[in-house]
Amino acid sequence: MLKICRLEESVLLHMRNSRLYRRELSAKSGNVKDSVTGRYSWQRPCGQHTDISIYNHSMGGKVPLVLSNPQMVTWYTCGPTVYDSTHLGHASTYVKVDIIQRILRDYFKYNLVTAMNITDVDDKIIKRSRESGRNWEEMTRNFDSEFVRDMQLLNVKPPNLRAHVSANIPAIQRFIEQLLSDDKAYVTEDKSVYFDVSACENYGKLQKISRDKPKEQPKHKRNAADFALWKAIKAADEPSWQSSWGGDGRPGWHIECSAIAGMFFGNKLDFHAGGLDLRFPHHENEEAQCCAHYKTKQWVNYWLHTGQLFVSGEQQKMSKSLGNTISLSEFLKHYTADEFRMACLLSNYRNPMQYSDQMMQTARQTLRKFINFNADLNAYMQFQKPLKYLDEGALEAQLKHMVTEFDNSLRDDFDTARAVSVLIDQMSSISRCINDQQADAEQQPAHCLNLLLAAGNFVTASMHNLGIKHLGTADAQKEAQATTALNGVDLDVLVADILQIRGKLREEAVKGGVKNLELLRMCDQLRNILVRHGIEVRDHKQGSSWVYGDKSKSISHSG
Repeated sequence: MLKICRLEESVLLHMRNSRLYRRELSAKSGNVKDSVTGRYSWQRPCGQHTDISIYNHSMGGKVPLVLSNPQMVTWYTCGPTVYDSTHLGHASTYVKVDIIQRILRDYFKYNLVTAMNITDVDDKIIKRSRESGRNWEEMTRNFDSEFVRDMQLLNVKPPNLRAHVSANIPAIQRFIEQLLSDDKAYVTEDKSVYFDVSACENYGKLQKISRDKPKEQPKHKRNAADFALWKAIKAADEPSWQSSWGGDGRPGWHIECSAIAGMFFGNKLDFHAGGLDLRFPHHENEEAQCCAHYKTKQWVNYWLHTGQLFVSGEQQKMSKSLGNTISLSEFLKHYTADEFRMACLLSNYRNPMQYSDQMMQTARQTLRKFINFNADLNAYMQFQKPLKYLDEGALEAQLKHMVTEFDNSLRDDFDTARAVSVLIDQMSSISRCINDQQADAEQQPAHCLNLLLAAGNFVTASMHNLGIKHLGTADAQKEAQATTALNGVDLDVLVADILQIRGKLREEAVKGGVKNLELLRMCDQLRNILVRHGIEVRDHKQGSSWVYGDKSKSISHSG
C-alpha cells in the first residue's frame, strides 16, 4: 500500500500565513538600514513580488525577491581571467550560477537576460605572458576558447551577452571620464586614476570595513582604500591604450565589470553573481563605482555569492595561485558532468564545498537513484513488472505534496538540496510499490498508471530544469543514437535483439526446473559485455529492460 505523510490543517494554515506575511513584508517600500550602525545597506525594489526569498549578506538574512520588470530580468556574472586552464574551483561557481539561472528561467519562467565579461587584460595575464614567452592576445584567445569548451562539457548555458575587456576599452574610458568629471576619482602623478572612496557615502555596504585611517598614508592615494580605475603603463611589453587624461595604460580590474555591465544594463541590475571571494573588494568596488557613476544609492538589487570549493582536509580554497587545483579535464576522466552538478545541487549554493572522492561518490549514488527510478518506472509501464493495485487517494495527495514542497524549496533561496530530497522521497515511495515490496492497496485500489506517469514526468522535468542531462531516458538514448546514425545503426533495435536472444537463453537455462549453468554463464557474459559498453540490463519477471549505465565501473560479476 502506498503510504503518505498527510499534512495537518494547522501546518497548511501556517504555510499560507507565512506566504502572505512575506508578500506583505515585500510590499513595504523604503530603505533598509543596519540596526547597529544606522548606515544604508539595502533598498527593496519596487515591482512584482515573486514570493521567492534570497539571502542578503548585508542584512544577514533572507529578503524578498521583487522584480521591477518580470518580462526582462537582468543578470551579470563575473567571467574568468583567461590566463590558465579551467579548474574545478571555477567549475563549481559557474555550475552553481547556471543552476540558479535555470531555476529562474526554466522553472519559474522568467525572461532572464544574462551577460558575462571575459578579463583578457590583467596583471596575472601580463605575468604569465612574460613567463611563457607567448603574446598576451594569442594566449588569452586560446584559454578563452578552452573555457567555452569546458562550459559546454559541464552543460553550462552560455550567457546571452559576452564581452572581452580588450574590445571595450572606449566604454571603460568613458565610464572613468564621467567619474573624473563628477570628482569621484582623481589622476595621480603617473597618470593613473583612482576612485575616491571618501566620496562614496555607502562604501562598505557588502562587507563591513574599518574607516580608521592607517598610520602611514600611501603617497599616491588620498585614502588607503582608494582603488585603481586606470593603471599607467610601466613597461613596453604591457598592453596599453591612450587616454584623454594623458596617461597610456590599461583598466583596473574592478572598473572592467562596472563599465561592461553598465554598457549592457544601465543604471540598475537585478542580479549580479560571482564567487564569495569576490564580495570584497571586487563587488564592493563595483557597487561603489556604479552608484557614483549613475548617482544612485543602489545599483545591484540582489548579489548572489557562491561558496568556494576546498580540497578536503585543506583550509584554503582551490586556486591557481595556491597550486592546489584539479583541472577539469583530469576530473572528467573519473566523474561525469552530471555527477559534479549533482554534487553542487546537494550543497547550498552559498556554502563551501569540501571536494573529495566521498563527496563525488555520494553525488554518483544520488544520481543513480534517479536513473534507477526511471528504469523501474519505464519497465513497469511496459508491463515487464506485474501491475499492482495502489491507493489512488494517497497517491494523488502525495503527488500534490511533492509538487508543493519542491516549489517551496526553490522559493526558499533556491534550496536545491531540499528540492532533491523531496523528489527522492517520492521516488522511494513509488519504487517500493512497483518493485513488489508492498501488498495491494485495500483503500481506493487502482492501477494509477496515469498518476505514476505524472510523478515520473515531474521528477524528470525537474531534474532537466536543474541541468541534469542524462537520466537513462529517451533524451539520453537519442544522444547516443546520434553517434551511430552515420553508420546506419539503430541502437534501440540492436540492444533489443541482443536482449531477446539472451531472454531465450535464460528461458532455456531454467527449462524443466533444472538450471543449465553453462547457459546462465553465457547470459552473464552478454550482460557484462553490454555493461562495458555503457548499457545496464535489468531483468524482470516478464523480460528485460535497459538503461545507460556508468562506464567507469569495472564489471566482474553480474546476476
